[in-house]
Amino acid sequence: MNINKVKAYIICLIFASLPIVNVGGAVHNSGVMYNIEKVDESQILIEISKRDENTSEGIKIIYYYLVNGKTLHIGYETGENMSQKAYLQYNLINAIPPIKVRLINVDNRNWLPFSDIKGIEAEEYIMHLYDAGIVNGRSDGTFAPDSFITRAEFMVLLVNSLKPKKMSENTYVFSDISNHWAKDIILIAAENNFISGYNDNTIRPDRPITLAEVSSIISRAFNFKTSKNGMYSKLKKDRWYSDSVKKMFDSGILKVTDEIYDNFDEESFITRGNCAIMISRALSTY
Repeated sequence: MNINKVKAYIICLIFASLPIVNVGGAVHNSGVMYNIEKVDESQILIEISKRDENTSEGIKIIYYYLVNGKTLHIGYETGENMSQKAYLQYNLINAIPPIKVRLINVDNRNWLPFSDIKGIEAEEYIMHLYDAGIVNGRSDGTFAPDSFITRAEFMVLLVNSLKPKKMSENTYVFSDISNHWAKDIILIAAENNFISGYNDNTIRPDRPITLAEVSSIISRAFNFKTSKNGMYSKLKKDRWYSDSVKKMFDSGILKVTDEIYDNFDEESFITRGNCAIMISRALSTY
């Protein structure tokens, strides 16, 4: 068996909160998470809840403020005799939606859910996905931002982010996912045109995914509101992925100031940290 495939499968954290992807022990499940529901064109309702539903502690919102029109910081505290969930109906008059939420525990402002993300480039983006309930942690409390992510794991991340509907009938049949842990997620992704199979009718779910593939999938999955037409010297031209990769830079999903641009190669495997950056930016841009 290919050693890179084995390594990617074992050490990569599944980007989801689904029980079927809890490989190798209990997930790191501390803290809180938020969910946003649209009230109308000018207001949203933000629900904040404890990740551990069995805890006796409740939660209370202490303050909130908007930064740069895009990030809503919400300070909260937890304790006994508080409601299990807290709600904030927020007026978007000064915001540039879609906004992202940053949750801050006022009793421990420097708390991080993962022991290996402090000070790294992807820290704020990983925290965004964690606060949104899109990613969970490993049993050892790490995120492994420099590890590769498989095609199946990326599909879980994407589907958890966009929450697309499952079609009434499945018309996709791939020959290599019949007993795969991510089969249902992969089929939802295919039904929503996020991915397509190879010519041999496979999806190759455990193969690490490349930057080019991630760019192509994000281009199909998100509709970005604004885009420029920039020039980027390190991008390859006239490849099947060229337009999609350029769109990532034109839409701000990737930037020439990112570390990934230092040794840029569209056909290289992408790390979990860089995937978090791209998905986080896409969620607050489209």
